[in-house]
Amino acid sequence: MPDSFRPEAKVVLVTGATTGIGASIATFLAKQGHRVWGTGRKASTRTPRPGEPGTIALDVTQPSTVDTAMATIIEEEGRLDAVVNNAGIGMMGAMGDTTEEELLTVYRTNVVGLHTVSRAAIPHLIASRGHLMHVGSVAGVVGLPFRGVYCSSKAAVELIAEAQSMELKRHGVRVSVLRPGDFKTAINANRLRVASPDHGANPGFEAVCEAVNAEVAHAKDPEDMGRAVLKLLGQQKPPLYVTVAPPLQRLAIRLKRILPDRVFESLIARRYPLR
Repeated sequence: MPDSFRPEAKVVLVTGATTGIGASIATFLAKQGHRVWGTGRKASTRTPRPGEPGTIALDVTQPSTVDTAMATIIEEEGRLDAVVNNAGIGMMGAMGDTTEEELLTVYRTNVVGLHTVSRAAIPHLIASRGHLMHVGSVAGVVGLPFRGVYCSSKAAVELIAEAQSMELKRHGVRVSVLRPGDFKTAINANRLRVASPDHGANPGFEAVCEAVNAEVAHAKDPEDMGRAVLKLLGQQKPPLYVTVAPPLQRLAIRLKRILPDRVFESLIARRYPLR
């Protein structure tokens, strides 16, 4: 390892690091002296430099690219200390309007792709007694109208992580899920929509889309996610869940635990123009 890196620097892989939350995490960790490899589907290979993350091509829906990227990092670094599974896509649409293929498109990235990266990384994380992190979402705890596919994919991430945590603890590997709320990213431009929304059955769909876009457009920049990952890296006994979200979204998670189901559902519905 070059002298310009901290002796205690960790080798970290961050998926989906070309924009948004992933880019913010990768840049923040690199500025703190860690050796960070950020992935993108069309990224060219660039070795990390002091203060800057490196890049490498990796498409979580293509296992061969995962294996190639992992082999390159291990060859360059000799180890892997942490993985941040951040790559993901969103979708807007009523469940009744969503086709099987549209659902699978989201799941291939948010669930299957996360599993593919985790599976490739686990032997190396066992060797380093490292840390496996997943970027979930507040939406993985609270079901939201016209976002059922996305919410369910992020809920799946949480249960995968719970299983991994129990399986890997004996090997010294820590597992954590970060639950971001709304951050100002390019997700509005990249979010998928169902191809054939039924506006007659769901007259509030476009209004909800506008409300969701407005929430993101006026949210904070995602640097807080980088700070949260950095803190987790330094903890020997990290929490399983870390919520990084505005106060109202953190409150929603607490209220879901204590309120009757239908009361909580009514509160969530009132935040969106469904009536």
